[in-house]
Amino acid sequence: MSQAESPISPTNTWLEPCPSKKNPTGRYLMSTLRSVFRVSSKNELKDITVLVHLADSDPDWLNETVSIIASHFTPQILQGQLLVIHAPSAAYQHLWDQPYTVFNFSDIKTFQSKQMLDYAFLMSFAANLSDYFLMIEDNIWCAHHFLTTIQQEIEARKDKPWTIIESANHGLVGKLCHSRDLPKLAGFLLLFYQDESPDLLLFHFRSLQGQQDPIHISTFLFYHFDSSSSFLTHDLYTCEKPDSEKFQEHNFDIPDNPLAFIYTDMQTLQNYLPQNAYSLDETFFLTPDALPGHQLTVILDKGSNMIRVQVLTGTAVEKLQSLEGKVELGSNPTGESKHCTKYIFLGQLWDGQLDCRVKHRQTGHNVSCVRLVVTSPKPWVMVRHINIWVSHEDL
Repeated sequence: MSQAESPISPTNTWLEPCPSKKNPTGRYLMSTLRSVFRVSSKNELKDITVLVHLADSDPDWLNETVSIIASHFTPQILQGQLLVIHAPSAAYQHLWDQPYTVFNFSDIKTFQSKQMLDYAFLMSFAANLSDYFLMIEDNIWCAHHFLTTIQQEIEARKDKPWTIIESANHGLVGKLCHSRDLPKLAGFLLLFYQDESPDLLLFHFRSLQGQQDPIHISTFLFYHFDSSSSFLTHDLYTCEKPDSEKFQEHNFDIPDNPLAFIYTDMQTLQNYLPQNAYSLDETFFLTPDALPGHQLTVILDKGSNMIRVQVLTGTAVEKLQSLEGKVELGSNPTGESKHCTKYIFLGQLWDGQLDCRVKHRQTGHNVSCVRLVVTSPKPWVMVRHINIWVSHEDL
């Protein structure tokens, strides 16, 4: 795995992708690196160094990955903003010495033990490189200007002791700590790498350091790619079914999400507003008593040539509070509100999710609205993301 962690300080920030291994696409790491550098300003990049730990032992994959990184991120490497490391096999001797351990990544216990050693090696290497250390992984998107948000949180807490600050809800992703604590944390992981998952060990470490309660940044700054697989092909579009490998192959580009107004006739709650569903961070729209015919509509400032639409509803793991409904593309906006008067069916939500690539130029041409329509009543509905990709000619 490639591991991205980012120690951050007002004067020096490190971002280091977490242990990275081969994945079905091989593109997650490249996409995460693009995301980090794309969403950060020139001033922010002065405080960031990305440390990538390539944790797979396959020499062919290692050589290919290093070559790809070098060819795509030459300026960042030359400026010292990107480092790549690989742990020697001796670093995993503890794992191989266990008589009951069979190194099989299908075994979640073995996988977590290997992952823990990956983290420990990475943290040991990074201990003296910066003031702060932020962990991300090789299959995430970063919110725009995440560094500034984190720096503001650090500044707000400069007179208050803390061990871990959290800016995501996925395992170790988005966990920020002081680099001075990394030797202790790495040692802690090495002591208990067979006993608990990484996130539970981090919880215990935080408590032992005197921080009993979690500290969350109000807006999540990092989130995983979702996955699914092709289940519907049409002359006009191809849609993907949730939880399939093919969706993983294609879901590695950051959405464009052009400027838009979000309209809904569903009930809105404070802090869970409709526009949250269209943002690229981890905020979401939450509404009670969704009834058939209710809608949530993205009304673009100007018509765009749409090439892909993705809708993610419900909780990320259990798929609770998912929306049962359909997605439509609208055109012919009228009046000051720019509500569309013509709609065509794009796809049905399956398990609360949809991912469609528009194949026909006419279908995606000059789209002004993307509308989610409820077809079955639900006591609660959560819409996490409405992601839109448009032709680059429209940007």
